[in-house]
Amino acid sequence: MAEVTFGGLATGLPTEDIITKLMAIERRPLDNLEADKTYETTRLKAYGQLNTRLNELREAAAAMNLTSEVRTTKARLSSESAFTATTNNAIPGSYNIVVKQLAQVQKDVSAVGYASSSTSIFGTGSITVNGKAISINADNNSLQGLSAAINAAAEETGVSASIINDGKGAYHLVLTGKDAAATEFKVEGSLKNGDGVVIPFATTTTQHSKMAELSVDGISVSSNSNTITGVIAGVTLNLNATSPIPNPAQPTVYTATKMDIVADPSALKEKISTFVASYNKVIEWMTAAYEDKTATDTTTTDSTTTETDTTEDILSDYLRGDATVNSIKRGLQSILTDTVKGSGSLHVLSEIGISTDKDGTLVVNNSKLDTALENGLDGMTKLLAGEEGVAGVMQKFNTYLLDATSATKGMYADKRDRYESRVERMDKQIADKTTMLDKIEARLKARFNAMELLISNLNSQSGYLTQLSNLNNSGNN
Repeated sequence: MAEVTFGGLATGLPTEDIITKLMAIERRPLDNLEADKTYETTRLKAYGQLNTRLNELREAAAAMNLTSEVRTTKARLSSESAFTATTNNAIPGSYNIVVKQLAQVQKDVSAVGYASSSTSIFGTGSITVNGKAISINADNNSLQGLSAAINAAAEETGVSASIINDGKGAYHLVLTGKDAAATEFKVEGSLKNGDGVVIPFATTTTQHSKMAELSVDGISVSSNSNTITGVIAGVTLNLNATSPIPNPAQPTVYTATKMDIVADPSALKEKISTFVASYNKVIEWMTAAYEDKTATDTTTTDSTTTETDTTEDILSDYLRGDATVNSIKRGLQSILTDTVKGSGSLHVLSEIGISTDKDGTLVVNNSKLDTALENGLDGMTKLLAGEEGVAGVMQKFNTYLLDATSATKGMYADKRDRYESRVERMDKQIADKTTMLDKIEARLKARFNAMELLISNLNSQSGYLTQLSNLNNSGNN
């Protein structure tokens, strides 16, 4: 049965309003808990923002953590007519390379063209591809159905299918092998129409499979792909044509392409720039906590003032003065100023033009950095990647940041675990207080209802007594 309330009918009091205001007072501890939970959630998001920036910095430092990563190289070719090359930590050297043959896979084309790709034309039976019988029935006996059935078995047969429209009203089935090294595949048809008449199906080989053939400094190399890795450590060759033959009368004499693997200071400079930018993102996030937020950054265009568009709300002010953030900042700054006591000619980052500005961010003297790069990478390598028994600057950053960003023991992982424990306690307190408030509100409503009933009864009795008094007075008269 629904609860009956009188809402001040008897007393004339705004009882619902009174109860609402009393409950607002009672809810203050609960409101504080919910505000605390929201605050803790925002703080965790702030730690997450910092963790993201630290991870970016770790990746930038890790890119110069090893000697091979600092000694960046590039491929310089005497000609790009036969191939192009890319390097990844390749050792400097010089090679003469001849491309004698490109890799290609087998291709077969249906012996005839078909007027439609969707019409049922192959009856029933089977198509055997590379020894695998593929069943053909009313569901897949069109050119499209046949192509789909062959592709469904491609992992087993090593053959895929496609359809080409020749623009003259005919559709052709094209079968392609997936591996240049594989034995040439065969295709056979065993199809009949509804009257039992054989439906011819055959393919013509338009391209035979071939391995890529090349020589590197006179050593013969074979590959089933025109993208070749592993032949020269850290070098990828992308073949695009056979090497030129200067004298057609001697078709086996090719012009070799000279490939020099040389130092590439520009790649190292780019890595350093990425590191500096990543470091500055961390410091700028930290210092944003102490910036004046009262001034709104605006952009004016055509006399119209609008707020600057930002892709992310910086939450560092929720961690202003936080001990963990300050500790990380000190740790990063300590590595920056630490001396690398190795045998190299460089010992601190300032010697290659990287210094700290007054706001804690890094600035790069490009002229000084370029000079250091031009002087050779030996000193730079030992400064950044270290040497045996001596850690370089980037090694130190990488080690420190691996710990700081660890998914199990890092800064954010620790804060997340603490947050979850606190929120679990808060949720229990919120649930308990919500139940208690429901009971308090029910009691208040019951008491005010009781008061209204009491006043109503007293009013009724008063009215009755007044009537009796009036009757007595009239009788006496």
